[in-house]
Amino acid sequence: MTHLQRVMAQPHYILLSLLLSGGMLALYVYTQVIGNVNNIDVWAANLQPVRGLLLVIFSMLFGLTTTYQIHVWTTPQTCSLVQKTKGTGMSGLSTIGLFLVAQCPACASLGVFFLPLSAVTFLGEYAEWINILGIGLLVFTLHYLGAFERVK
Repeated sequence: MTHLQRVMAQPHYILLSLLLSGGMLALYVYTQVIGNVNNIDVWAANLQPVRGLLLVIFSMLFGLTTTYQIHVWTTPQTCSLVQKTKGTGMSGLSTIGLFLVAQCPACASLGVFFLPLSAVTFLGEYAEWINILGIGLLVFTLHYLGAFERVK
C-alpha cells in the first residue's frame, strides 16, 4: 500500500478530494465563459473530446494532489518543510498554467486579460500539450511528496 492509498482510504479525504476536483472543474468552466453561465452550453458544445478528457483528468489529479498536500501539511514529520513548500509551488504552477489555456477554441480564457494576443494564440494552439504538462506536474508533485512510496 502506498502513502496516497493509505490517505485516500480515509472517507474524509475522499470527500475532500471529490469536492476539490468538482470545485476546480466548476471554477475552470466559470472562468472560461468569463462568468456568463448562460454560455456554458456553448462552451461544452465546442469543447474537443480530447481537451475535455484532459480537463477531467487534470481536475481529478488536482483534487488528489491538493488533498495529499493538505495531509502532508497537517501531519507532522511526513516530509521536510522544503519539500512541502516546493510541492505546493509545483502544483500551483500547473494550476495557473491551466487557467490561462482556453479548452474551447471559440472561448476566451483568463489569458486574454493578462497576456498579449500572440501568447494567447500560442496557448490555444498547444492547449493539449500544456494540459499534459500540467497533469505531469501534478503527478511529479505527488511523487516528490512521497505519495507513491510504499508504507513501511
